[in-house]
Amino acid sequence: MSQTFSLISVSSIFIGFLVLNSLYGANGNIIRDVCKNAVTSDPDLKYGFCVASLSENPKSKDADLLGIGEISLQICLQNVTSIESYLDKIAFGVGKGKQNPKQYYPLNTCLGMYGSAIRFINMAITNFKEKDYYAADKVLSAASGAPTECEHRYKQSGLDSPFTKENSDFFQLTRTSLAITNMVK
Repeated sequence: MSQTFSLISVSSIFIGFLVLNSLYGANGNIIRDVCKNAVTSDPDLKYGFCVASLSENPKSKDADLLGIGEISLQICLQNVTSIESYLDKIAFGVGKGKQNPKQYYPLNTCLGMYGSAIRFINMAITNFKEKDYYAADKVLSAASGAPTECEHRYKQSGLDSPFTKENSDFFQLTRTSLAITNMVK
């Protein structure tokens, strides 16, 4: 009887290990699984970008899904703050005659959109920490519109955007955060 019990216990432990291993990978890396799920839920997301951006933060290796969500939002905030600073420098150059004056309208629009995106990302961080995932979803969706609208304004003006890569990266980051928020909901 005790031998049967120990075989059942060993089998249960082994099955439990296999299930955990399949969910989180051999080294406990949840990032790949989160990104696979994110890409499945949003076809605009790029798996490699998702994994690379989340893996940059050393805390992500030991984080659970909520932790990955918070890390993702912090990455968004750092990125959008950096973009706004970059746009501000370009706008200052336009004002000083260093850039094409035709860029003023789309650049000013982008600067305003990214200023709003900073506020939206800060709100999303607060909502996420307060477990108000519905509100976080709404403000993240609003923030993810900034890069698309920015690119659109440049095209409308007949100009090439000088920061298409930055717009693309921010779009990917916000959509990743949005996908994670929806996983948590």
